Amino acid sequence: MDDSRFTAARLSFWKRAAARTPDGAPRLARPRARHRLKIIGYAAGGAVLAGGLAAGCSSSGGGSGSANSPITICEIGATSGPFAQLGVDDELGATAWAAMVNKSGGVLGHKVTLVPENDASDPATAAALVHKCVTQVHANFIFGPEETSTASAAIPIANQLQEVLLGWQSGWTGQGISDANLHSYSFPGIGNVFFADDLATITQLIVPRHYTRVAVIEDNAPGGLGNTQYVQSLASKYGYQVVASQITNPGATDDTPQALDLLKANPQIIILGLIPGPDTITFLKAVRAQNPTIPISECSGCATSTFVAATGGAAAMQDVYLIGTPENVLSAVPSTSASAPALADTKAYIAAMNAAGLGSATDIDEGGEGWDTGRELAAAIETAKSISPGDVKNALEHQTLVTGGIQCYFWQRSPSDYGNITQIDSAVVTVGSGGSFTVLPQAGS
Repeated sequence: MDDSRFTAARLSFWKRAAARTPDGAPRLARPRARHRLKIIGYAAGGAVLAGGLAAGCSSSGGGSGSANSPITICEIGATSGPFAQLGVDDELGATAWAAMVNKSGGVLGHKVTLVPENDASDPATAAALVHKCVTQVHANFIFGPEETSTASAAIPIANQLQEVLLGWQSGWTGQGISDANLHSYSFPGIGNVFFADDLATITQLIVPRHYTRVAVIEDNAPGGLGNTQYVQSLASKYGYQVVASQITNPGATDDTPQALDLLKANPQIIILGLIPGPDTITFLKAVRAQNPTIPISECSGCATSTFVAATGGAAAMQDVYLIGTPENVLSAVPSTSASAPALADTKAYIAAMNAAGLGSATDIDEGGEGWDTGRELAAAIETAKSISPGDVKNALEHQTLVTGGIQCYFWQRSPSDYGNITQIDSAVVTVGSGGSFTVLPQAGS
């Protein structure tokens, strides 16, 4: 997601009619992960805010740059097409991050300039935009693209041009990216949200409630495909079986056949592996038209009043389990030495969003991924004491960092595994009758 793609602080996607889907549906966050995950009623991971907050000038696109030259960051993400709910959201957090960095003098004295580019949800366009960003915009770094299919097309080009890229796609390995391209100038900016959500559903709902019959719905896109396999891989460990799975196409307007086929298998819960936004809403409506109470989890980017209204209100969201908001993190996560970095970075994120004029509940819930990439880039520049692409790449290859938000990532990258996250903390919430979000008690508490 790319909340910060606009150079100046922008209005929320929901406030911009031009960015809305035809039915007014909201944009959501996306899923990813593949490590040891710690899921709590709302958990936290932290990040060091102070040192790594400004981005520097350099990369093959812009050279090393003078001491005070601006850092230009291309934001490649969809502001049109089926992935627009992801692209627009991601820009929000990046906008807040850049505004905060610039207010404090920049990173290593370099102010940050964000240049938004619309990939229109098209992989070929995303790849072409990388070339444009390097050869025409002369960007020092790239944020995005926003989805696994667009990212897998863009990453090889960035690597060929030796441009440091921090992607907003879900996951890293197993997403159609060759091994060589997993160890070059491109890095994942977030974890595999889909798999993190799957595991949260298993540990927070399936195991405590002793469910044994599970169904999976997944999107026909690299990030969505693989959810069924991942959930099946954990079945024997957690004592359930996958009794049905279905695939929907991004942008579909009717998922009734898939909903009927899943329900025919009599599952006790449906696990979501869908692109956040309209795709999720379409499926929820299709299921609820057939069964008003079957549990559905986890709904990514759904904890906003806009999403709830677009789905049909609190009644339609009954027994739908969501990733909670950053505010839920702060209220639910115990304050310990281990959680302190996550809580601190989550507070800093909320403060930066408010300062950038993006303080609505919807904006704050949706802008985290752009914030994460900003934090990671700035921390790498501060560690390297340089904005040259080779130095920043080397710093990212060894980065240990905690970033906060709706999902808190504990990064421990290595040259052999750019996507290594040792822990992901997130919360599971439900929608109350008044539209408020209630944190699901942590399993075992």
